[in-house]
Amino acid sequence: MFFPGVCMTEADGLFVYGTLREGGSNHAWLMRTHPEGLTRAWVAGRLFHLPAGYPALVPGPAPGAPPPGPGWVRGDFVGYEDEGDLSSALADLDPLEGVEEGLFSREILSVRLEGGHSYQAWAYLFHVERLPRLEREATEILDGDWGPYL
Repeated sequence: MFFPGVCMTEADGLFVYGTLREGGSNHAWLMRTHPEGLTRAWVAGRLFHLPAGYPALVPGPAPGAPPPGPGWVRGDFVGYEDEGDLSSALADLDPLEGVEEGLFSREILSVRLEGGHSYQAWAYLFHVERLPRLEREATEILDGDWGPYL
């Protein structure tokens, strides 16, 4: 897997929390990018289930307590063999996530792995400016895990 110390880069992998997760409707799309591996992980933020049937992550400050718990969103850290493979995967996934149309933006977040290690990972997000609309029109997932919708 591609981790810091092996080769320096902006991001060490990808964080997925919705339809790209195992069991999700787009997991096969993720797997065709040939990831090296997946492991349970969390990022700080709030998670919403949209009326359109998929989730939206709004990043937030790191909670005082380690994950899981309030203020953490559960997903998977996806590792790739090298920076080229990660870049290729992102080029394949950006159209699926509507990045060019502005549906989601792709940004780097700090990701906490199940064992406690932290890495930097790309994630598809909703900007905090959209939070008021999400609070009105979407269902917040208080435990931060979209798994039951999968």
